[in-house]
Amino acid sequence: MTPMDHIRARLAELLDGAEGFSATVLFDFGDAGAVHIDGSRGAIVLSPERGAAQCTIAMPAETFAHILKGELDETAAFMQGEMRLTGEVGLATRISDFIRERAQAKAAS
Repeated sequence: MTPMDHIRARLAELLDGAEGFSATVLFDFGDAGAVHIDGSRGAIVLSPERGAAQCTIAMPAETFAHILKGELDETAAFMQGEMRLTGEVGLATRISDFIRERAQAKAAS
């Protein structure tokens, strides 16, 4: 499984049926691809398109795969220069917290 396969599968699993995140965020993994998260219409919709977003989080796919596996902290990735943020950067923290909460809830069930 490639890092992009892992990212798409894990985000789809974590965000399936999720509500409560009402913004748009683009995870841009360069040549490897992208994941656009749109919660602006109620339920969250994932897309591989590089659409307009309130916040763009750019990093290598491998870095984000490590973050999703819990092997790397988002703050460490940012401080090490592996992650770049543009737009409403506060949304980066919100989506990170939202994904983490969903992961913890799914692990507890």
